Amino acid sequence: MSLVFFCDRNLGKQFGQIRGLGLVVELHDEHFPPDHPDEALPLEIAGRGWILLTFDHRMHRNPVEKSTLLQTQSRVILLPPPKHGNWANELASAFHQAQGKVEAFFQRYPPPVVARFEINLKKVGKSRFILRRIL
Repeated sequence: MSLVFFCDRNLGKQFGQIRGLGLVVELHDEHFPPDHPDEALPLEIAGRGWILLTFDHRMHRNPVEKSTLLQTQSRVILLPPPKHGNWANELASAFHQAQGKVEAFFQRYPPPVVARFEINLKKVGKSRFILRRIL
């Protein structure tokens, strides 16, 4: 299964290097103008079969955005927020290493689905990567 990930505007500016690890990643600014309304993204992204990667952890709590995610059959992964200067490289590497879990997750849960990607620093290997379904 070849998943296609879409980095929203904020994430794409810093996370685009994940392409170098072999993942198929589309960046916001390559497809949409900078002033493109965020509310329109789920319909367009889900329509292309892409998975939205974002830091916006409030998205699934906002009633309007939640309704849009459900209606558009969106697939969303909420990534952990930045913690330090080298976070983008570390997060990209971790997300790449977790691809087996990500693929299995999306085979198990059909859209619509919103998941939180977490890294448990107390564990080693692939068991440290967690995808929690939150919607």
